Amino acid sequence: MEPEPARSPRPQQDPARPHAPTMPPPETPSEGRQPSPSHSPTEQAPSPEEEFQFLRCQQCQAEAKCPKLLPCLHTLCSGCLEESGMQCPICQAPWPLGADTPALDNVFFESLQRRLSVYRQIVDTQAVCIRCKESADFWCFECEQLLCAKCFEAHQWFLKHEARPLAELRNQSVREFLDGTRKTNNIFCSNPNHRTPTLTSIYCRGCSKPLCCSCALLDSGHSELKCDISAEIQQRQEELDAMTQALQEQDSAFGAVHAQMHAAVGQLGRARAETEGLIRARVRQVVAHLRAQERELLEAVDARYQRDYEEMASRLGRLDAVLQRIRTGSALVQRMKSYASDQEVLDMHSFLRQALCRLRQEEPQSLQAAVRTDGFDEFKVRLQDLSSCITQGTDAAVSKKASPEAASTPRDPTDVDLRSALW
Repeated sequence: MEPEPARSPRPQQDPARPHAPTMPPPETPSEGRQPSPSHSPTEQAPSPEEEFQFLRCQQCQAEAKCPKLLPCLHTLCSGCLEESGMQCPICQAPWPLGADTPALDNVFFESLQRRLSVYRQIVDTQAVCIRCKESADFWCFECEQLLCAKCFEAHQWFLKHEARPLAELRNQSVREFLDGTRKTNNIFCSNPNHRTPTLTSIYCRGCSKPLCCSCALLDSGHSELKCDISAEIQQRQEELDAMTQALQEQDSAFGAVHAQMHAAVGQLGRARAETEGLIRARVRQVVAHLRAQERELLEAVDARYQRDYEEMASRLGRLDAVLQRIRTGSALVQRMKSYASDQEVLDMHSFLRQALCRLRQEEPQSLQAAVRTDGFDEFKVRLQDLSSCITQGTDAAVSKKASPEAASTPRDPTDVDLRSALW
């Protein structure tokens, strides 16, 4: 069977490649879903270069020199095969145990590449005679040789092979040329003792080799096993066709699972996007709640500061007034001692004595009672509870609900509000 031609001008995803690389990439929440482009019924047929992309190495996408067919049915060039190690670089399938060689020469790809090369030479009018290097005029299908008109006459004089003029072949499509160059009877006897290759149409199923008439008649061991080689080829082709038809059931089963996996990937992406949206919304709620708690705590701290500051400022003003009176009285007595007359001392003594007695009765308030900064510890405790609620999450909430003290002790409304915002 001829491989399915490629349908895209870019390097193709071979049908034999594993489906894992075709898995859609993870979606981002902002990534929109675009409908896949549908193929128009009037789509132009691919060019030969596009159609035969499958002849390239399926690993490096370069033109496969000495293509090798692996047991996993991928085709690699000889360079990629040497670097592959013990498994296929495309599907990572290991080589079968006990296999003498990990690959088979892909003679089908080699032959198709060679015939395509000839077709390109013919179409591009670059074909030269294989013998005299003059411009070629004919193509011998059996020898697979380009010949000029003079060499073609000598060639036909001795061999009389089927040949066609290049002018006629240039009018053919690539498919018509390839179909015409498919040789079904150009098979030679496998006996290495023949001096010249001998064409044959006999096949021995016992030794799995083509035989000429002489070899088939002289060796009696082939009598019951020999058959027409065309029938054998037809039987093998039908066997491969039957196997590929049986594989269609597996293709349907794997395709169904593949579609389910794609649907699951889409569902996974939607679930992730939904969860991410929920996380962002909840985090924004938590941040907004924390900002509100920050403002509330800062306002409460400022109110506490203003209240205590005003009380302490009042006490400080009273202390300043008493100190000023004490110092003024002391200074007045010292100045009277230095500059007042006896009569002035007698006249002012009674008034000064009463004023100083009242000052003696003044007592400063306790420093510990007047100066207190531990009133802010309450806010530190609330801040610690807020931080614990964030860092410990539900475990802190569960442990606090489970404690007997928590059942009888009213909780801080901040803690309740924050947990409700979080969970």
